[in-house]
Amino acid sequence: MINEYENTLRTIIILILGDTDDADFGVTPSRIQAWKEKREIESKKRSSIQIENRLIYYSDFFDLKAIIHKNWEKFKPILNDKKRFEVYHSDVENIRNSVAHGREIFSFQNKLLEGIIGDLKNQLMLYHTKNMDPSDYFLKILRVSDNLGNIWESSNRSDSIITHKILRVGEEIEFIVDAFDPKGRELEYRIQHITDWFITQKSNKIAVKIVPDMISKSCHIRIAVSTKESGYKNEESVYFNYTVLP
Repeated sequence: MINEYENTLRTIIILILGDTDDADFGVTPSRIQAWKEKREIESKKRSSIQIENRLIYYSDFFDLKAIIHKNWEKFKPILNDKKRFEVYHSDVENIRNSVAHGREIFSFQNKLLEGIIGDLKNQLMLYHTKNMDPSDYFLKILRVSDNLGNIWESSNRSDSIITHKILRVGEEIEFIVDAFDPKGRELEYRIQHITDWFITQKSNKIAVKIVPDMISKSCHIRIAVSTKESGYKNEESVYFNYTVLP
């Protein structure tokens, strides 16, 4: 869950400041260089797959707070109360330090962390939907990643991603979906190829085996999130495109 908190902050930072190497994060040149070095090391370690290339994903936990502090007025429309953010961030940092030092955390700390992450996602959701009637909020997919290093985020302008990756029949592809419903309703995660087959489950980690029916120069895999607890259609989806060989 610590990673979920950090990546939600990164989603917010990308939304406000952008995701290019020359984005004005407001940190020192030495920190930027440290991030670039970490990215280079990761690239060499995982040369066979596409890595996350956006520089902000190589920042450290303490960098995220520094970025938000330096650019507070830009983040205020989302985070609203600076003191509140600092208190919650400090709580997460304390839990993170306990985990990093191999200490078990108590159930109340897990619940606190869940609450803080839910609150942060809700603030992001409210920012996205500020012109909507509060009684009519819909769930939102924040981020989808596959085990090949491809990532779609809510800041993307398109609901699809062309991965330029080649898969073969018999291989397995896994997706991790980060979604949020402002009313806290139970979510279902679905993966679908055209209209032929689909998997529906409660877990946000979905693995699917590549089958002969998927052989195509342009194979679209649909990842959808929905909830049956709405009184109206409440679903969002994104598409990952691959080339599938026999």
